[in-house]
Amino acid sequence: MTAGSVHDAPLAVVTGASSGIGAEFTRVLAARGYRVLAVARRADRLAELAKGSDGFIVPEVRDVTSEGAAEAILGRAEELGGADLIVCNAGRGSRGRFHETDPADALGMIQLNVTANVNLVAQAVPKMVARGSGGFIVVASNLGFFATPNMAVYGATKAFLLSFTESLSAELAGTGVRAMALCPGATSTEFGDVAGLGDTVEKTPGFTTAEEVVRGGLKAWDAGRTITVPGTVARLLTAFLAYSPRALSRRIMGKIFTAG
Repeated sequence: MTAGSVHDAPLAVVTGASSGIGAEFTRVLAARGYRVLAVARRADRLAELAKGSDGFIVPEVRDVTSEGAAEAILGRAEELGGADLIVCNAGRGSRGRFHETDPADALGMIQLNVTANVNLVAQAVPKMVARGSGGFIVVASNLGFFATPNMAVYGATKAFLLSFTESLSAELAGTGVRAMALCPGATSTEFGDVAGLGDTVEKTPGFTTAEEVVRGGLKAWDAGRTITVPGTVARLLTAFLAYSPRALSRRIMGKIFTAG
C-alpha cells in the first residue's frame, strides 16, 4: 500500500474513522506514507479498513466520549511513536426543531462534536509544542459560518469548532504546530442518514463526496491554510451565505433543513 518501513512512518490519528470522511482520511493518509491510528466504535469496520494495509492502519476501537478516551488514544499513539497529525473528525448531527428535541440527545451531540474533540486537542497540543512539530485538522462544517434553523445544536457545535480552530491556529504561530478547520459543505456519507436528512444532501447544489473533501482538505493543509471549504460550488455558496444579511441566510437555511 505504501513504500518504506511502517515503523519509520509518521503517525496520524483519525477519529470517526469507520466511515465517510474519517475512513477516507485513513486510506489517503496511509497511502501517503503515514501510519494511521484509526479510532472508532465499530470494530468490524475498522478491521475491514485495515485489511491489506501492511500495518499502516492500526485499529483502535474506542468511543471518544467515554471517560479517559483522549488519554487512552494518545497513550496508544505514544506506543506507536507519537502523533504527528491528528484529524478530529468524530461527530454527528440531527435535524428537528430544538423544542421537540430530546435534551439528552442534544447534550450528547455537544459531548461528541465539541467536548471530545477539544479534550483530544488539549491533551495532545502541549507535547507537540514541546517538540516543535505536529498539527491538527479539525473537521467542522460550512454550516459553522451561519445560523442553521432545524439543526440548531449541530450548527452551533460546528461554529464552535471553526472559531476554536482558527483561534488555536493563531496562538500556535511560531511554535511549529499547526491547526486547520476543514469545513465541508453537503457531503454524501452516512451522516445524512444518521442525521435524518433523507435526500437533502444530494439535492444541495455542489454536494461533494468524501473523496473530494479529503483531497481538497489535504491540498489546503499542504498549502498551509487555516480554513478551507472543499469544492468550488460549496465554497461559493458558503461565501454567499456567510456575507449575506443574516436574516436572509437564516431564512434560506431554515427552508433547506425544514423539519418535517
